[in-house]
Amino acid sequence: MRVQRLFSVVLAVGALATAAPAAQACAPSPWQPYRTSPFVDEAGTTCAFEVKGDIVVDQERIRTLATGPNGAPTEQEITGPLTIRFTNTASGASVTRDLAGTGWLYYHSDGTQTWVVSGHISLGIHVGNPYESPGEWVYDGRTVLETHPGVGPQVLSHQGATENLCTVLG
Repeated sequence: MRVQRLFSVVLAVGALATAAPAAQACAPSPWQPYRTSPFVDEAGTTCAFEVKGDIVVDQERIRTLATGPNGAPTEQEITGPLTIRFTNTASGASVTRDLAGTGWLYYHSDGTQTWVVSGHISLGIHVGNPYESPGEWVYDGRTVLETHPGVGPQVLSHQGATENLCTVLG
């Protein structure tokens, strides 16, 4: 799952369940297919070189856990297999990463989102993000992040391995 493509992006924990006070309790909606789109990050935006992401396996699914007064989702769950091949288009070097996991997404009235992810997540962090270093990152384990409209993700906590694919593919 990638933040900018949730794309996936993929993603409560008891304390976070109160983050959307306008949420209305409802039975979870039926699972629906969710598909991550292939992507290209131009040179200089995440890595010094252009990075292409090709979807190898995508059997993700999503369901709504709570809605606001207007019926829009305020809490969703996304899960399933996702595998992406990341390629340095200048050199042709590529790596494939398993990004399977489960994420709970909380949508806030100011446009921010809180994601709680168990498993793997890919984050394309762009130059200019005031919270995180640029890179094509893969986080494994448990990650809590917040996405800010027009700014990008901020990792609030992370337990597990971290890999910058810019280094791997460079």
